[in-house]
Amino acid sequence: MNKPLRALLCLTAIVAVGCGTTPLPAASPVAAAAGLSAESGSSGSSAGTSSGSATAASIVARCRVAAAKPVLTSAGRLRASVSRAGCTKEARLRIRIKKSVLGPDRVVKSGSRIVRNARLTTTSTANCAPGVFYTTATDSAGHVAVSRKVRVRCPAAPKPTPTPTPTENPGAGGGGTGVGTAIENEVVRLTNAERAKAGCKPLVHEARLHKAALGHSADMSAKNYFDHDSQDGRGFDDRIKATGYSFSSIGENIAQGQRTAESVMKDWMGSPGHRQNILNCDYTQIGVGYVAAGGPYWTQDFGRP
Repeated sequence: MNKPLRALLCLTAIVAVGCGTTPLPAASPVAAAAGLSAESGSSGSSAGTSSGSATAASIVARCRVAAAKPVLTSAGRLRASVSRAGCTKEARLRIRIKKSVLGPDRVVKSGSRIVRNARLTTTSTANCAPGVFYTTATDSAGHVAVSRKVRVRCPAAPKPTPTPTPTENPGAGGGGTGVGTAIENEVVRLTNAERAKAGCKPLVHEARLHKAALGHSADMSAKNYFDHDSQDGRGFDDRIKATGYSFSSIGENIAQGQRTAESVMKDWMGSPGHRQNILNCDYTQIGVGYVAAGGPYWTQDFGRP
């Protein structure tokens, strides 16, 4: 049996860092020209004919680098800029986007260019990954700048989980009418409409599956998480067994954030893992649980006695 994947739809957000981080595989530094744009700045030179250590020190003191914190683009890429200003001699200016992790921080994107006074911008090529990121600027003259750290949160694709191998013998699955709320039964109706197109028989809204599904949606809402596994370590098979439902096969879909039954069904049908559960002709029963607070949160539990 396949274990479904879960669905997660949430808004992308970047907030000031204050929490833990998630490790991100290191990316190799890129060639100097890749993903970089340079903008020429003023030379920083000054008129006059005086010389001496005081004048030289003044010129050196004006030369500096700066780093801007990374931002997340609408395409889900990290973009950052560094600059060099007030300098009279050329040097190699390097930009790095780094991720804070346990141990040495990892470089997500890197590039460099020989400049006198300029700004360099680089954009990561990998898809968005959550974590804490910052920008560093260095030049071959020894100047260093580090930006503020920011926490990045990314939209996630639906993530169903596979169906576990059952540990119970098939039992009477029961059936029910008058189970669930109007919006939950609308999900059942839309599910059966999609199954009819695929030649599958309609699912019955079963009371114990509904109890398991509603309980999981309520738990995610109350504890502010989104996962097939409950925070007490139980999987969906454990939650379904706890209702007294005996099964030969089961599956689960979850989603968060969709406002209507139509929108959640559209997202599920657009995801291969969720679609597979909905159009699995072996299933004969379903439970749908909907909780609005903090989500809304949606759970579909499928079963065959």
